[in-house]
Amino acid sequence: MLGNVDLFADKIKCDYEKVNEDSGITEVVKRYFELLEEGKKEGFIPVFVEVKDYFNEEFPEFEEYKRTRDEILENYKKVDCAQWFKERKQEYIENEYLDEEYEFSDDNDYLDYFKNFNEDKTLYLNSIFDIETGKIRENVGLFKVPADKVYEIPGWFLFGGFNECPLPEEIIAISKYWYEKYDAQIVAITDSEMEFYLKKFPETQKEAEELAIEQFLVSGDLVFQIYDELEELSKELYKAKNWYFWWD
Repeated sequence: MLGNVDLFADKIKCDYEKVNEDSGITEVVKRYFELLEEGKKEGFIPVFVEVKDYFNEEFPEFEEYKRTRDEILENYKKVDCAQWFKERKQEYIENEYLDEEYEFSDDNDYLDYFKNFNEDKTLYLNSIFDIETGKIRENVGLFKVPADKVYEIPGWFLFGGFNECPLPEEIIAISKYWYEKYDAQIVAITDSEMEFYLKKFPETQKEAEELAIEQFLVSGDLVFQIYDELEELSKELYKAKNWYFWWD
């Protein structure tokens, strides 16, 4: 009997590798980077995908999927990111999620603390690991998406437009903006989560603060559920190797 990953890969006609649930994080990440190099020569981009039942129960059949995907991959080019952030910020202000002029403190002692934050070369992926067991989640595949732009990956999985998540074309436009600024590469997607791998980082306290506001506007739960304050999020972003978003 075919599992979720096999069925979904067949549905969207995409090559993939299964990820063993007993694999360790080092082994899994190592394979990702191997495929990242292979993909540059063979024309694909690897991405971890947790395939829950939803993907196979509600995902459209191939012809409709392809039509919707192609529309998304065309429409994101019309999205003005600056305008999107501006309008989203106004929504947050009106809903009292954000002060019109949020003030960060002048404390920058943490900059020294984070200076060597990335000496640990391990890439930890919140979106595909079960934090309770410390193992890979069930039904995770390493998909070889036949694309040449990593920020377009959400479109291949019709990702976005649920709960408070931006629409698919909006999430791609935002991903493109962050890719151009921080070389942020989408490394994993589930039915409600998305994770980026970072090669560049904010270089100043001000830049980290501006990024914290952007990320809060994209995923309010970063502050509502985890960090409590934008300031705490900005400190984490100063040298974070991966960005993790969820909309549950």
